Amino acid sequence: MNRKHYTLPALLSTLLLTGMLNTASGQYVIKAADTEASLYNYAAAIPLYHKAFDRKETVNAARGLATSYRLLKDYPAAATWYEKLVAMPEHTSEDELYYAAILMNNEQYNAAKQVLAGYLAKVPGDQKAETMKAGCDSAAVWLSSPIRGDLENLKGLNSEWSDWSTAFRDGKVIFASDRPYDSLRPDALFNRSNIKRKYYGYTGNSYLHLYESNGLDSGTAKLLVRDVNGDYHSAHASYTGNGQTLYYSVTELARKKGSFLGKETPYTLNVEIRGQQWDTATRAWNVLPEFPFNEIFNHSIGDPFITPDGKTLLFVADYGDKGNGGTDIYYSTKDASGQWQTPVNIGAAINTAGNERSPLLDQNGILYFSTDGRPGLGGLDIFSAVKENGSWVARNMGVPVNSAQDDFAPAYNGTNTLYFSSNRKGGKGSDDLYRFTPAKILVFSLEGKALDKKTNQPLADANVSLANKETGAVLTVTTDSRGDFHFALDSLSAYGLEGGKALFRPASEVAVVTKGLTESAVLHRDLYLEKIEVATVVNKPKDPVPVKGIGVAKKIDLGTKFNAQNIYFDLGKADIRPDVAKELDKLIALMKENPSWKVDMSFHTDSRSDDNYNLKLSQRRAASTLNYFLSKGIDKKRLAAKGYGETKLINRCANGVNCTEAEHQANRRAEFNVLER
Repeated sequence: MNRKHYTLPALLSTLLLTGMLNTASGQYVIKAADTEASLYNYAAAIPLYHKAFDRKETVNAARGLATSYRLLKDYPAAATWYEKLVAMPEHTSEDELYYAAILMNNEQYNAAKQVLAGYLAKVPGDQKAETMKAGCDSAAVWLSSPIRGDLENLKGLNSEWSDWSTAFRDGKVIFASDRPYDSLRPDALFNRSNIKRKYYGYTGNSYLHLYESNGLDSGTAKLLVRDVNGDYHSAHASYTGNGQTLYYSVTELARKKGSFLGKETPYTLNVEIRGQQWDTATRAWNVLPEFPFNEIFNHSIGDPFITPDGKTLLFVADYGDKGNGGTDIYYSTKDASGQWQTPVNIGAAINTAGNERSPLLDQNGILYFSTDGRPGLGGLDIFSAVKENGSWVARNMGVPVNSAQDDFAPAYNGTNTLYFSSNRKGGKGSDDLYRFTPAKILVFSLEGKALDKKTNQPLADANVSLANKETGAVLTVTTDSRGDFHFALDSLSAYGLEGGKALFRPASEVAVVTKGLTESAVLHRDLYLEKIEVATVVNKPKDPVPVKGIGVAKKIDLGTKFNAQNIYFDLGKADIRPDVAKELDKLIALMKENPSWKVDMSFHTDSRSDDNYNLKLSQRRAASTLNYFLSKGIDKKRLAAKGYGETKLINRCANGVNCTEAEHQANRRAEFNVLER
């Protein structure tokens, strides 16, 4: 008697019950191999298939070897035999799909895509193949950008055998292992079963049992008590928050009603969930009433996870046509009387046509699980899922949590360290316990205000730039109406912050450094810009000539009625734009209301471009503006207009001087002096 491998990929343990079978020999060696394989005794089937293939290279022997090595997780050997198998004319398209999966397990993604392309040509639209193909494409992305953090093989707990599933209780670590153990149960003298209590025929190792350790050192690891570990498989423990209630997966012997000794036909005993309650008085575990939805003669259910309050049980089950395909995740809740209610499928947003495994719901409501039904690196990958607008949204947890092999059984212990199991390369045994602690993600931002240095008033529409000293990247923003600016910062770098605004001297570079910071932070820096007092630097017009009988001409302050700062021309052009004309019309209207006014206009450029070009450009702009006034009926005797090019700069930005755009803009100006006779 035997059972499917509890770990992977058979996904759920089974015990196959049968009467004693005689092993064929001689010319019937292939039949003997098939018999062992039908009883899941793959370790025993492999040498028989080898002998059969050596005698005659048949597709049945090649497929038997490829399948046996695949199910025992010997991926290199499985790849060798699938390569032989698909080269035989009698191979099937299903053989090609298995071959592609094995190539992915061996990180040969390009080769897997070629096999999948051939398969999809024969079976177009196959969802499993399309998912695997997407996984091959995604694998390159995940491998090139692994999540930063510390990945650790828990060598102190792992052995050369299979060690997997992690739980925590009272400071102890609980895990499952098929390592040899001392208390091997003897077989009954007249045992009619092909199941041996001393070893599990699928792997040739011991059955899985639950162990506990005082920490991560195997020196303290010991079997849980006999009341928890039975004769056969016990695995995947889950405890309530107080550690007083335990749920786990088991396989046990049972006989169908009506079966008679020696006349049994083979039948399967599936995995079931068992609960235990801790008795503080006797300091012993007591078996809880059987979980009402166990169906050992029909379906396997396992991988239980009990919520801390003990009111919801998540598990996986293979209900055949009732589910989405393979094993699905279900949950059952307790009613007011403490009775478990009918299990509910968690839904198609999580469950796929593949196999879902080992669910975990953390204190934040995030669901973790494993699946081979979504694009992944190979085998089972671990996913996390959160609810958005009432629906689950799942994402692959990437590298290094996931690998090209099977990654499953996620667990947390009150920290951000993820414990999980994997049979990836480089491990100590077939399945090993791992933990991954992601690097602390530091998030920095910069905020501040642009302020008038003299008045301390906020400056709207100031240009603020932030230069990353290490990457050379420069970000630029404009302050809002309150003078505020904001930048998101890369972690651990150094920056230079600058600001500028027309008619203000730019703020000199302000240092911003995130190197050395160990906590996320919002940094604050203000920029102080000094206003340029134009009247003190621009050449003043000559004193007005006294007018006979009237005296010296009086300079008019127009206040807010006309703003010369709004007079700008397109780059390299002298045409009067509609927005400029609208502003000039304000001054023209004032001149018509005040016929004694005269206007002296001057036009200036910055130092960029050729000096002669700039002078001519400013003169064209002076002429264009003068003509506009004339076209509006203003007497030429009341007007004076001249272009000065770059001869009257108001700041340091002469030829060859490196200046900000704001500094150059201050020099590109038009000035209007209004005089009354």
